[in-house]
Amino acid sequence: MPFLPISSMPLPIWFMRQTATITVRQTSQETAGSWDQTTNTTLTVLCCLQPSSSNESAIYKKETGRTLFTLYLMPKTTSDAAIPASQLNHISKITIDGVDYQTDGEFLNLCSNDVVYQMNVFREV
Repeated sequence: MPFLPISSMPLPIWFMRQTATITVRQTSQETAGSWDQTTNTTLTVLCCLQPSSSNESAIYKKETGRTLFTLYLMPKTTSDAAIPASQLNHISKITIDGVDYQTDGEFLNLCSNDVVYQMNVFREV
């Protein structure tokens, strides 16, 4: 059995200068085949949003398009509750400074230390 020592990596709270409101959505499929989304709960988490790219505006010289961002999240909410992996998924909506972002898949647990989560998010401009 491998020995995994406890991480001594500190929580990077000084980098998390923004607050994200995560709207957790649940989906269900009706018998007719259509999908319904319901808003279940909201979570408030400290975060740091970094711009990644704006490919359509750079390639096609347009002012509209999809802008990509990298989002770093603390592993616990502001009320000190852990964030389960099932609540951060591709149908979650994240609001930062009044702007809505859509997630682009599951989060990544950096270094598997439960210290910082990384997600790719985007917004349509």
